[in-house]
Amino acid sequence: MELHTLLNSLHSYNRYLIIVALFWVIFRSWSGWMGKKHYVKADNTASLVLLILAHLQLLLGLIQYFFTSAYTTGGMPISDPWVRYFKMEHISGMILAVVLIQLGRTFAKKAHLHEHKHKKTALYTTAAAIVITAILAMKGLFLGTLASVTG
Repeated sequence: MELHTLLNSLHSYNRYLIIVALFWVIFRSWSGWMGKKHYVKADNTASLVLLILAHLQLLLGLIQYFFTSAYTTGGMPISDPWVRYFKMEHISGMILAVVLIQLGRTFAKKAHLHEHKHKKTALYTTAAAIVITAILAMKGLFLGTLASVTG
């Protein structure tokens, strides 16, 4: 199997794990915050799993971005919607999402009250989910633009 194919498959399958972990953390943190529940080991573990998956996804994406020929522009200008999406919007948005997930976990760990731990996790993880959703929605817009230009 070619390196690009392997990396692309891992990057692709990991996103499904991230989506499940993201929604699980959002559910646990919002229900913990609103329900004034204790921040328990399961909350910490869910947050840690999401963080690990997000960092793995970032690492796989950066390796693809910088080291595999499939993601080089191949002479295509940055004004091409598809190239621009992957070279600008996708990478910057996903880095922002990983940073938000990391900040949420870091601030939650530093918080002393259970309510504040849930609140920090809920707000930052939800913000990351919004960024991810927006970036993926942009992909659809770029694909639509690309189809109308080529079609």
